[in-house]
Amino acid sequence: MTLTPAQTQFLRENIHGFDPLKWSVTPAGAAGSDRRFVRIQKIGDAQPSFILILWNSRDEDWPRFLDIEKELGDKIPFLPKILAHDAKHGLILEEDLGTMTLKQFCRERPNQIEQMYTSVINALIQWQSMEIIAGAVIASRSMDLEIFLWESRYFSVQCVTEFFGCDSLIDAAWEKEREKIALEASALPKVCIHRDFQSENILVQNGAIRFVDFQGARLGPAGYDAASLLFDPYIPQLEGEIGKRLFDYYLSKKATGISAEALYLCGLQRLMQALGAYGNLSIHKGKERYRQFIPIAVERCVGIAEKLPRFPQLLKILTACRNKIE
Repeated sequence: MTLTPAQTQFLRENIHGFDPLKWSVTPAGAAGSDRRFVRIQKIGDAQPSFILILWNSRDEDWPRFLDIEKELGDKIPFLPKILAHDAKHGLILEEDLGTMTLKQFCRERPNQIEQMYTSVINALIQWQSMEIIAGAVIASRSMDLEIFLWESRYFSVQCVTEFFGCDSLIDAAWEKEREKIALEASALPKVCIHRDFQSENILVQNGAIRFVDFQGARLGPAGYDAASLLFDPYIPQLEGEIGKRLFDYYLSKKATGISAEALYLCGLQRLMQALGAYGNLSIHKGKERYRQFIPIAVERCVGIAEKLPRFPQLLKILTACRNKIE
């Protein structure tokens, strides 16, 4: 890709010896949002390398991203170091954590999934055990009743209605049921959570676990991040005994302070959010790759709903959606 003059100047000012003729500039991925990532690397030399984030600085999450790293970067070992930023041109330069996401690791090393996931769970528990006072920026937002209701509404509209066309099931019984789910989830004890703790936002760098895309971090139930990890639709290998052992491993850690039922409840809430996002991104944002994850997300949500029979309308809705999958 070609850098703009403003981007070139920013890199000259913040990378020693940067010369656009001697450094490669290649796409390094894109998020579900409008952010883009560019890898800046010296030609013929693996090091040094950096990630340039292209992002509208008017986004309300821009200052949170910068402030969370500033506040926690020296306290926990998971976040990439932010080296420089330019709000006028929407540029952030950060440490390059490499290309090995947890998702890619699971695809390339299927025999090591359980071992790696155990390490990630340990890292997650360390994050969740952080004193809230240490993360004042994180604590300024919370997963409250309104957020949980928004997530299930997102699911109702973008997944059930628009993607599957099952809008006839979005009735008074469902409205009452989703409110009950949200009330129970919002009443759970809150810790510092990432809020999008899935395998594309977890990197493995020389055996160490690192987190990216953390600007949405806030207070919320521990089970929300755990469910994001343990029921991640990106990782089909989590089915069966491996998934069960990892589920039990997380619960066995006293620091989690959460029951199996609460973790399942958070799993319903998280997967509804994910299904809403997959529907919206694939239908309205032209990001077709997210369609492939809808069937497995529906199946996992069905499996959880079957374990929580007090939510029969959700199971009815999910079953109808599953029946429409070709």
